Amino acid sequence: MQTKLARFMIFTAFVAEAFAANDAPVQWVKFQDPFEHAFTVDVPKGWTAKGGLFRLGYSDARPMIDLLSPDGRINIRLGDVAIPAYFVPNQFHREGETYDLGAQAQLTVAHYRSGQEYAAAYARSRFKSVCANLSPQAVDSDAAVRDYIPEEIAPEKWSAGQASYSCGSGREAKTAYGYAKTALYQGFWTVEALVSFAAPADQVSLVRAIVARTSQSFQINPDWKEYQKRMDQEALAYQRQRQQSRRRELSHQVAEFEAKMQSMQNQVNAFERGQAAQADQVRRFGDTLTGITPTVDPYGNVHNVWTGSKNGYWINGQGQTVNSDVSPGAGWQPLTPTH
Repeated sequence: MQTKLARFMIFTAFVAEAFAANDAPVQWVKFQDPFEHAFTVDVPKGWTAKGGLFRLGYSDARPMIDLLSPDGRINIRLGDVAIPAYFVPNQFHREGETYDLGAQAQLTVAHYRSGQEYAAAYARSRFKSVCANLSPQAVDSDAAVRDYIPEEIAPEKWSAGQASYSCGSGREAKTAYGYAKTALYQGFWTVEALVSFAAPADQVSLVRAIVARTSQSFQINPDWKEYQKRMDQEALAYQRQRQQSRRRELSHQVAEFEAKMQSMQNQVNAFERGQAAQADQVRRFGDTLTGITPTVDPYGNVHNVWTGSKNGYWINGQGQTVNSDVSPGAGWQPLTPTH
């Protein structure tokens, strides 16, 4: 078994070798979360760094860093504000629905996905506007990613995986990559770590080294951890009031907090608009990354269904939905995707 020192030496040698091979020495600067000062992370000097901790609820805080190289040819992202926590389906909540906890959090109802499944789906979705035709390619090395978000409680199970795609040829050849670690808890699951990048094929080793350094340097502010603990306690009090149907009795402080959450959601939307290359991508950003396809039935009723591999969506009188190229039979009506 390797010692920590041996692993550190291997990591250092890997970074140095990658920089030398690309003849592109990188200097580093510290990026601090501008919203709550929740974390710091090393980013390459001269690159455009955007992001921070986006709070969408008492217990829903999503860190994200988006990096763009000076020439605009490399994009690296840690985390993603569009990715929620997930609630496991049960007899009351079907896949594709939203599990509404008000100002505490908003969860998407979905069956657990392994890290490998999630990484592959996320990379395909995120980079389809960058690469018209994504072709899966083998990943010949371990993920150069440190799990930068520490686990506060042990999951029932977890898995990590990575996926890589190629597109273009010659000088236009690109690589699109995704890494995800998912963790299943009692009744819900989360994406604990999420890293993605798109880069020229001949720059991949450099990008992997930057990812290694950036994820390795991610540090959470201890004061913020204490602050989050207080937020979680407030969330429990809020939820008790909410579940007792006494929303009108919520304090003025909670009402102000909900207003702040809406303001942060607007900020998230603005960030997504700034990142999107096309207007259509903006409109579909959140739904695509969470695997949801909005549809309407022949009567105009809205149904959010889990995105499938077939072209058609169908619904029966019991509200069950099927993804199929042809009608499942009598009693099934077509659902029309709204985008």
